[in-house]
Amino acid sequence: MKIKTILKTVGSLQIVLGVILIPLLIFSVDTIVPSVSDETMLFVRGFVDVVAASNIGIGFLLIVASFIREHESARKVLLGELGLMSCLLIVAVFNTLNVGIIVDSGQPSLYWIFLIANPVLCTYGLLKDKQWTTSFYSS
Repeated sequence: MKIKTILKTVGSLQIVLGVILIPLLIFSVDTIVPSVSDETMLFVRGFVDVVAASNIGIGFLLIVASFIREHESARKVLLGELGLMSCLLIVAVFNTLNVGIIVDSGQPSLYWIFLIANPVLCTYGLLKDKQWTTSFYSS
């Protein structure tokens, strides 16, 4: 799989992550934290909207970056996405390990699928590209 295809795929996954957050908060406010005041929920909604919009924006940025013709620059974008997803994965693992202690619940199952698939694709693209580049220059 080429880096161009991987960037489009992880960009699409990033957009889906953002789109998932919006209805999750809008339609399940009472099920998330039933005892929270309306003011607190409005405060949290403001942050979730920003995070969702950021994920959607990053997804579009990655899709546009897939048209970069310079191979090394495309690799750097893929490496940046791997760094971002690694941070999100660390936070998700932290929240899951601290359920009932620091946070009330962990990540939804669907969120885990995207959190794992995205860095796996990025790592695959970087490692496969490194092997291809090594074998190309050694010939």
